[in-house]
Amino acid sequence: MLQLPAETGLTARRLDEKDTAALQALCEACADYHVLIEGEPAGPGEASHQLTELPPGKTLTDKFFFGLFTPRPRLCGALDLLRDYREPGEWYLGLLLFEPSVRGQGLGERVLRAAEEWVRTQGGRRLRLACAEQNEGGRRFWERQGFREERRFPPRRMGVRETVLVELSRELT
Repeated sequence: MLQLPAETGLTARRLDEKDTAALQALCEACADYHVLIEGEPAGPGEASHQLTELPPGKTLTDKFFFGLFTPRPRLCGALDLLRDYREPGEWYLGLLLFEPSVRGQGLGERVLRAAEEWVRTQGGRRLRLACAEQNEGGRRFWERQGFREERRFPPRRMGVRETVLVELSRELT
């Protein structure tokens, strides 16, 4: 399973439906993110949606939705990975989210590096993700991590906003 560096002070474990309430609380604590992406705070079904959202042709056995926990333990972040999407060996990073109180400590980069290493052990060779065009801080983060833009999708409704998604990718070498 995903092992995080000890200096993060965090542990990771795969989430499932019994974690819905804790994940919903995290989504609500991250209202700034949801307002930026969707134009409104997370709705009451956001956690269930995150845990079960899949593209056509994929199943929950391909989805690895990890909770990131403080030592207490308390859920303070989430990481969503999807195996072999769109091609074998390509993994999709659907979400890397931290509550505001733990942001700015370098956790995102360290969790990402651990996730990349774990994906490699699972046969992954490339990581893809989509970043909302208006998420400039997120885009800068991904580019600092070596991700490069591959394409832009036409605007789509996300919540109450029309959002352009920018797909970025990075080879796992």
